[in-house]
Amino acid sequence: MDLGDIDVSELSSSEQFYLNFISQGNNVRKSLDVMTQNPMKYNAALLMKIIKDNEDTEYGQKYDFANIKSIEDFQSKVPITDYDSYADYIYRMTENGEKNLITSYEIIHYAKSSGTMGNPKRIPITSLNQEINMKYNYAYLFNLFAEKVGLDWIKYPCLNLTELSMSKLPSGDTYGSISGKIMDVFGDMISEITTSPIEALIPSVGTNIRYIHVRFALVNPDISFTITSFVSLFLEFLRYIKGNWELLVNDIERGTIDESIKMPNEVRESLLGKIEPMPERAEELRKIFEEGFDEPIVPKIWPKMLLLIGCGSGGFKNYLDKIKEFTSSDFNFALIGLTASEGIFSLFTELNNHDSILIPDSMFYEFLPLDANGDYSKIVTMDKLEEGKEYEVITTNLSGFYRYRMKDVVRCTGRYNNTPMIEFLYRLDQCLCVAGEKVNGENLRAAAYKTEKDFGFDLIDFSVYVDSDSSPMKYVYLMEVEDLPENVTKESIQEKLNENFCATDSVLCNKIEKSIIGKTELYFLQPETYLLYKELKVARGASPAQVKPPRILRDERDISFFNVLRDGELNRADYLNMEEITLKSNIENLDLLFLKIEEFLEDKGVSIKSKLKLELIIEELFVNICNYAYEKEGEIKIQYGLLEDPLRIIINFIDGGVEFNPLDKESPDLTLEANQRDIGGLGLTIVRKNVDEIDYKYENNQNILTIEKIF
Repeated sequence: MDLGDIDVSELSSSEQFYLNFISQGNNVRKSLDVMTQNPMKYNAALLMKIIKDNEDTEYGQKYDFANIKSIEDFQSKVPITDYDSYADYIYRMTENGEKNLITSYEIIHYAKSSGTMGNPKRIPITSLNQEINMKYNYAYLFNLFAEKVGLDWIKYPCLNLTELSMSKLPSGDTYGSISGKIMDVFGDMISEITTSPIEALIPSVGTNIRYIHVRFALVNPDISFTITSFVSLFLEFLRYIKGNWELLVNDIERGTIDESIKMPNEVRESLLGKIEPMPERAEELRKIFEEGFDEPIVPKIWPKMLLLIGCGSGGFKNYLDKIKEFTSSDFNFALIGLTASEGIFSLFTELNNHDSILIPDSMFYEFLPLDANGDYSKIVTMDKLEEGKEYEVITTNLSGFYRYRMKDVVRCTGRYNNTPMIEFLYRLDQCLCVAGEKVNGENLRAAAYKTEKDFGFDLIDFSVYVDSDSSPMKYVYLMEVEDLPENVTKESIQEKLNENFCATDSVLCNKIEKSIIGKTELYFLQPETYLLYKELKVARGASPAQVKPPRILRDERDISFFNVLRDGELNRADYLNMEEITLKSNIENLDLLFLKIEEFLEDKGVSIKSKLKLELIIEELFVNICNYAYEKEGEIKIQYGLLEDPLRIIINFIDGGVEFNPLDKESPDLTLEANQRDIGGLGLTIVRKNVDEIDYKYENNQNILTIEKIF
């Protein structure tokens, strides 16, 4: 790509800005190619520089940095740490303005972590951190993009979904998201290069920033790319358009802001001063949306938009497939690798590729094999990583953290030149355990998204917690879904979810099969539950761009929040107070089934006569399944629950035997003598005469016969 022929003097300030980074990107890519040939050389040199530069800090003197001459010296003198190891230092730095405690480098900002586990942390960001961020988040990335699609995009604005809000600490330092600090590089050009106004980038409390981002983006057909912290935010943006396009188009047409959109009065007045009626653009958009969303909508709205920049690894991978439903085949993804407030760890090797390589000059890396079970003597450096093996990341960064446990688990997926490629899997502090098994984010995601694929619904998001009050204890999934297929029941999805969950881990599966852990339970959530959760977090001070969907729920307040927002219609079993029992298809188990039903109906006011009729129905159906469903013995699941007004019982008989719909069998002609009638059918006639509703379906290789009887 030859940039020498471009007359820079004819370019706008934003075009010059992009061109400068694209030019720098050539050198960054060449340098990275050299470093990845011998990564350990550069990584070890970085460590020695960090140690030398910080030997006179309070921390450096405490751990004798002056006498560290090798990696081995470093590992023998400096302990493994976590955030609490630095909490006192950071308090002195941010409250009292003390310097040279953990780092000698200039601190330009404190990053506010996303606060996944409790209160947000204050992570120091040095000028050296910022240089690394500029080098790899802008120069490298923009150079790759320009190489692939040319330079036309630098003329047009971008959609920026990151937040720029900052606050001041007592020390006078700025405090906010790392993405916001990185965006500082745009300076006064921010209004020139982004479509979103300052009211969305630095939002006031109680402001619907989704509306503002979308509203101002829709009126500009020339957006060239989108930048966000997590790719899920872009999906949220697109879904907002899909669900609210009529309101948005009407506002664009009239130059108004609908009264239902929440924001402070001063924000509304400020925005109204920036908009005007745009009936022609509104008509263009209305025609696009009226055609529906079956075809990709992004290229229709923004023909020039060809790139999404954001974190799409680990738990965010599944959002990409959903985003692709809205975009064209030539749309590109710049999937930022493992990145945190503590630094940028890895970098994708090319656009549209999940594979990311460790960056040798970003920080010093150590890795604890997951199978070492916490034995730190087994820590290895980056050159010793084995393909396919999983490790906990330990880092020494440019901000004063030494041998710091990130609690991120990665897998080595191969090598680029001689440098390991890694894939983020999950966080160690985001695991659940009921009875000795270890369930992590990867297990939870795999089960949820496999179930989504099995049934073809749209999983908006999900969370999981352990129900420790049940006996046995069990895992509970909470899912917000759209487009559930007709005739698919919650029970069938729950059954498949349990099966998929078991498939993620043999220990978990064994414990569920032995009833040491109860079967996985599922509840559906009301529409926009996760948006409401985000709004509440933001109202309590969290950054809108950093609130992630909570995969694992431990806080009782969060568990209560989601349980209160269950979808009553989708969770019909809640109203049924459903219970279940699984029995072998053996007639000898009939008495146990009678006992369970008898216990269930105790104190429910059901007459003896009604109970006897119910027993007759149950006997006919259970015996029929025992005799005809399986060649050999199988299992029969019986689910039962009550509904009020009128009081009635609903029972599901579920088996995995030969497909057979008993309702297709004609009732016998009772006018004939017994020896003249076909065999069978009489029992079902008895059932039909004594139930109020009966239904059959074959689903997921199972016969499901449902009866309803009013008492």
